[in-house]
Amino acid sequence: MTLPSRISLLPLCVCLAACSTPQTPASGIAAPSAWQGEAASPSAQLPTTQWWQAFASRELDRLVQHALHNAHDLAAATARVRQAQARAVIAGAPLLPELKLGLDGSRQRLLHGDGYDQLDVSRSEPTSTSFDMQLSASYEIDFWGGLRATRDSALRSLDASRFDRQTVELTLVSAVADSYLQGLALQEQLRIARLNLRNAQDVLGLVEARQRSGSATRLELAQQRSLVAAQQRQLPLLEQKWQDSRVTLATLLGDPVQSLPTSQDAINTLQWPAIGSGVPSELLTRRPDIAAAEARL
Repeated sequence: MTLPSRISLLPLCVCLAACSTPQTPASGIAAPSAWQGEAASPSAQLPTTQWWQAFASRELDRLVQHALHNAHDLAAATARVRQAQARAVIAGAPLLPELKLGLDGSRQRLLHGDGYDQLDVSRSEPTSTSFDMQLSASYEIDFWGGLRATRDSALRSLDASRFDRQTVELTLVSAVADSYLQGLALQEQLRIARLNLRNAQDVLGLVEARQRSGSATRLELAQQRSLVAAQQRQLPLLEQKWQDSRVTLATLLGDPVQSLPTSQDAINTLQWPAIGSGVPSELLTRRPDIAAAEARL
């Protein structure tokens, strides 16, 4: 018994539909020019890839370059990019023509006797040398688009690996800059705290002299001593925070904290870049983590 032709064509149609690889449609959602605020100025300059140089600190630039050179996470991400590049090359190889070239050489020599018919040598010509070269070309037609889809998938994976590396680099540089600037801010807070302590101790000496002469009360003396004690308690806390920032920075640099020199910069000598009230939504397109997630769709 034979089935109708329309029934036998059904599995073929299903196969054809399964082999199709449509392009990923765009979301169709237009990003607003600003989020929860005034629209950013069209002339506003976006930060460059080396944004930390806007602080005009040679020491910060040196620390960033040192961290990028010694970061094991960044080296691992770079190795994953090279691995993805190799996979993309392998995935795209079947789309190219394949050429095969073979070269063969042989040499025969008759040592004794007359030989026989299958040999190219004889008593009169005891030595024979021959060469053979073969050249062939083949090409696989990507009729169903499967090879091209595999190649495109490998390329998207390569893009995602590159964006992942940019994410690691951006996170590392941001952490180094944040730890460095936090250290400078804590140094300034320590300087102000020591100055306040000296002033409070000087005032305490005056209050003690006044109390001995009878022009100041015991309450005023106790209040000033309490103020001096409060200033003294602030110093160890700030020093601990400053040491913690140095440990964090040394960890990011991959060096022991003992080898980290004390910063020669001051917080008030840096050039602080101007930041507008509105942030253009175009910055979202520059985030490597978002770009990596989009490449993996």
